[in-house]
Amino acid sequence: MQEPLPRNAYAAAEPAAPLESPPSPELVPQQGPALPPPTPWLKIFLGLLSSVCLGVLMWSLANTSRNELAARGAAAQFRTAVAASGTLESTLRVGGTIETRDYAAIRAPRMRGPRDSGQQQLTLAKLAEPGSIVAPGAMVAEFELKWLEDHIDDRMSVQTQSEARVEKRRAEIMVLRETDRQARVTAKAEYEKSVLDVRTAAVKSEIEAEILKNMAEEANVTWKQLEEEGRMMEGVHRSDLRTFELQVVEDRLHTERHQRDYERLSIETPVGGLVVLETMYKGNGQFDQTSAGDRVYPGALFMRVVDVSQMVLNASVNQVDAQAVRIGQKAKVFLDAYPGMELTGRIFSVGAIATSGGGSKFSRSGPSSYMKNIPVLIALEEQDRRVLPDLSASADIMLSAAPADVIVPRSALRNVGGQTVVYVRDGEGFEERKVVVDGRNDTHAAIRSGLKAGEDVLLSELPEIG
Repeated sequence: MQEPLPRNAYAAAEPAAPLESPPSPELVPQQGPALPPPTPWLKIFLGLLSSVCLGVLMWSLANTSRNELAARGAAAQFRTAVAASGTLESTLRVGGTIETRDYAAIRAPRMRGPRDSGQQQLTLAKLAEPGSIVAPGAMVAEFELKWLEDHIDDRMSVQTQSEARVEKRRAEIMVLRETDRQARVTAKAEYEKSVLDVRTAAVKSEIEAEILKNMAEEANVTWKQLEEEGRMMEGVHRSDLRTFELQVVEDRLHTERHQRDYERLSIETPVGGLVVLETMYKGNGQFDQTSAGDRVYPGALFMRVVDVSQMVLNASVNQVDAQAVRIGQKAKVFLDAYPGMELTGRIFSVGAIATSGGGSKFSRSGPSSYMKNIPVLIALEEQDRRVLPDLSASADIMLSAAPADVIVPRSALRNVGGQTVVYVRDGEGFEERKVVVDGRNDTHAAIRSGLKAGEDVLLSELPEIG
């Protein structure tokens, strides 16, 4: 049998790679005595031995942790809750939008001047800062209307001219009245003189007497005619003067209407609160908040001033549940924008007329045939700067509240043979126990007897541990 070569001999038999320089002799380690290579039977034996050791180890681990794994699996199969004492509350959930009890709708003023007042649109010159808090009586908007200022100046000049014409006409009428009065006085004097001349007819000839008599009659007729004309001219003068005076009144009213319009161009808020700008059409299919420089039609709503100290939740209650809602009931209000935030409230108003609660206008019977809702206002009793108008919110209306010694979730109650039972933890298992329910709401139930506070009750089905 050929003797195996030493280990360094195998290395020497391999083709050596070309080296630039020979290795240093002190870097080559000393080689020990040569070992025989392992035989195939030894390899098989060592593989079987390792397999047996691994199987024994796995069997040992499986036996030692079987109870622990079973307990963990059983724990994952059921849920429990602790019975506790407290107050069983019956609530009704409603949803709606946050609004304000008191607010002022700021609209563009309607021009009350005559038809020649001119513009149909008003230009906003100044606006209160959106989101700012203003006091009652503060100016929140101001319109720019230069043409109205000029028109008022023109109308005041016209009014002054009209008043001057009235005074001039009054003086002219006074002159005419005095002239007519002098004519009547002269005619009366002529008549009285002719009467005296008639008395001398006895010493006059018959012809002269007749002439004097005719002159007296003519003077009398002239005097009476002038008196009648004087009375008629007095009415003419009064009518003429009244025409001028009415023109003055018309001009004054014209000016005063424009002055009142001009005063409306500076708008003051009647209530204090938060400034909220409305969205308006800007043209070209664009909508945006009102801003300075916009042209606004008279009567258009462009701003609101809301009293944030008196906020309400405008909600609706199903007509089936509306009978349980009363003014003064407490409520818990939750804002969708701030999860976890809870505010106290109270029923402030309950609507007297139901509104449509669903359905489509395209349906055959229309939306009015669907279920109706009753509007409800819930006044917030707490103030928070995060509570703003138009936020969506919900509320739990407190219908009733009764103290209870033991309260458990409703999922713990089971009906077995027509009786209400719960499963109470007893060591490693659960004990079936009959209970008497005193009341319940949507989520919990009050237990009168059969259970004590502090005991664990099963919520899920009984676990099955193999």
